[in-house]
Amino acid sequence: MPECTVPQLPWPRFDRRCYLLLLDEQQRLLLCGGCCGGWTVPQVRMTGSADFRAEGTRFLAEEFGVTAPRYGPVYGKRYSAHATDWEFDRVTALRVFFVHLSDEDSDRIERSSATHVRWDLERLHTRRREVFPEGVVTLTTGYVEGWIPDGPISLY
Repeated sequence: MPECTVPQLPWPRFDRRCYLLLLDEQQRLLLCGGCCGGWTVPQVRMTGSADFRAEGTRFLAEEFGVTAPRYGPVYGKRYSAHATDWEFDRVTALRVFFVHLSDEDSDRIERSSATHVRWDLERLHTRRREVFPEGVVTLTTGYVEGWIPDGPISLY
């Protein structure tokens, strides 16, 4: 009988990401449908000790031409040690930022790519199982409806 082996995971053993929840003036969330086989929010994979917000700002300027992003007062944070995360065999750290876009910026982004769409809360709720990462719809709903307090919130 063949022996079962666990594949070696590549480095880095420290995974840092920044998720950007982009809301326009109509409170529609910008989603990308061309990269993961489903709908996702923009994400920045980070290396080293770069600042989460600074890397998010750089990404928005380079990818979408948004040069003066307006960050919301709520942001999510998550840190997991190697032994506490069932999903990854490495330490993970992430931040989730709400960024307010003008309707003009949002329109331009959606027009520039056939894979970007904006969904309002009703559509997000109807199709919530299609949106990655899991929990984005609940987090967005709480933010838009105002029942999440300002400041950092833990995402566990």
